[in-house]
Amino acid sequence: MEIREQIKLVNTALSKTLDLYRIWAKMHDLNYNALVVLYTLDDYKTCTQKQICQWWALPKQTVHGILLDFEKKGYISISANEENKRERLVSFTESGERYAASILDPLHKMEENAMKRLGGEMVNQLIACNTAYFDILEEEIRDGSYIGEKV
Repeated sequence: MEIREQIKLVNTALSKTLDLYRIWAKMHDLNYNALVVLYTLDDYKTCTQKQICQWWALPKQTVHGILLDFEKKGYISISANEENKRERLVSFTESGERYAASILDPLHKMEENAMKRLGGEMVNQLIACNTAYFDILEEEIRDGSYIGEKV
């Protein structure tokens, strides 16, 4: 198989996987970006808007709008960061934890079932291969030798 075809297959698999999350979000009257904000808060419990933007490569305005909507609905609280006064910390309220759990608990169960069905060896390979590909591609992009300039 030609390398361009392999790249296409990798990118298609990644895209289709992310699309499953978009579909799940839509089934729960959310968009993909709002789902990943919930997902992040569920994973990290407390984080900043900047961290969410960086982790998911989302624009600040997008995340800010989602957080304002969640705050208005009583799902999150936003407080000052004592260590860095310019940052604000975002975390779930009790209502937000219940709301997120209603959406994320079944999703987590399906993710866990999919991983179990893959089996330990394939999961380890998946993690190792995705991580290695990311690291190498990041190095290639940062090096910029093929495009004549460094990023």
